[in-house]
Amino acid sequence: MGSLLELRGVSRAFGERRAVRETTLAVARGEAVLLVGRNGAGKTTLLRLATGFLDCDAGEVVVDGIAMARERTRAQARLGYLPEQATAPAELAVDEHLWSRARLKGLARGAVAAAVDRVVEAAALGDVRRRRIGVLSKGFRQRVGLADALLGDPPLLVLDEPTSGMDPIQVRELRDRLAAAAADRAVIVSSHAVTDLESLATRVAVVVDGAVVADAPPAELRRGKETLEQAVVRLMGPGAS
Repeated sequence: MGSLLELRGVSRAFGERRAVRETTLAVARGEAVLLVGRNGAGKTTLLRLATGFLDCDAGEVVVDGIAMARERTRAQARLGYLPEQATAPAELAVDEHLWSRARLKGLARGAVAAAVDRVVEAAALGDVRRRRIGVLSKGFRQRVGLADALLGDPPLLVLDEPTSGMDPIQVRELRDRLAAAAADRAVIVSSHAVTDLESLATRVAVVVDGAVVADAPPAELRRGKETLEQAVVRLMGPGAS
């Protein structure tokens, strides 16, 4: 099965600090990779490289066979991205914002209504679709960001802390919806909610000091009677608890 996302030895530094170091990672259709690590480990930088919002100092990003460095617009059109701090105009209603985003993403005018309806359903926004974004809770604003990422039915979803600001019920609902999305897409999601998202993950990639130190199905990361969270803490090293 071909990978929809390939990170081939990517590196990125900010001044003297190496945020990502020679990292190789691939995600295929039907896979959901959970990216975990301490704050500052390089997870967000890695996802920004994957989406083309940062350039690599070395290595290559390939999305659905398209080299990001050579054809950035085409590559980005094949992915949906939810950043950790999803922003949207506070004065617009959810519907208005999603209509605007659909047009910006190049959806034909006649296809926008159906596309917005699909992502509103997928992100469980039906009860708030006509409310202004500025009055929504952080959890609902994250859902608006997820709906945005799903517009255009991209084969790759890249999600940075999508459960931020969500209550336990919302987290469970999001997990179930991401599992449905991952059935025919590639999904990579960065999150601290290891226990909540364990059932979603086909693989877990552990990031330490800008490098992936483990990448395997959850069951393979555990030792003995460890929980996945305990295994992740062990792999992150001293001081990670």
